[in-house]
Amino acid sequence: MTHPIFLEWIENNSKVLVLGCGSGEIQQELISHRKASCFGLDISETKVLASISKGLSVIQGDINKDLDDYPPAFFDYVLADDILQLTHEPKKVIRDILTIGKKAIVSFPNFAYIKIRLSILFTGKMPKTEILPYDWYETPNIHLFTVKDFLQFCRDEKIHVLDYIYTVSQGKRTVNFAPNLTSEFAYFLLEK
Repeated sequence: MTHPIFLEWIENNSKVLVLGCGSGEIQQELISHRKASCFGLDISETKVLASISKGLSVIQGDINKDLDDYPPAFFDYVLADDILQLTHEPKKVIRDILTIGKKAIVSFPNFAYIKIRLSILFTGKMPKTEILPYDWYETPNIHLFTVKDFLQFCRDEKIHVLDYIYTVSQGKRTVNFAPNLTSEFAYFLLEK
């Protein structure tokens, strides 16, 4: 199921591009609950075919290089859920997202979360958690960053943070006190 945050932020009848859309679950929820016109982009041929078989508008492509194919401000929202840390050039991807979308929703695991810090401190090894269940040599995450890193990036790039929500395990919202330490996952609504 789509995280309720997406349903809170995306307005009815919006045109939405979902990056790394997988088998289309997010699009299905947005179509059902927000009457959104949804499009998807995913690198996996298998997942693209699964989405298409559900009647969804999805194309196979690489977000690292194929976002230039869309015209500026074509979408009301571009949704990048849990994929920025997987991209080759996150800075370029975020710039592209904010060019083709009027607004962007990005989410990512916070690598400064206290449980991650404590795990490294006490075990001396890269941690495995519910949202980061990989051994260090199998992780798809190539850019590790924190809430503070992302907020600094937004300031440097003059990106407006319209809203933000921090969560801990299983999507439970956390207080906004010291989010770099207390949040396992971060969601941002952005505008250029």
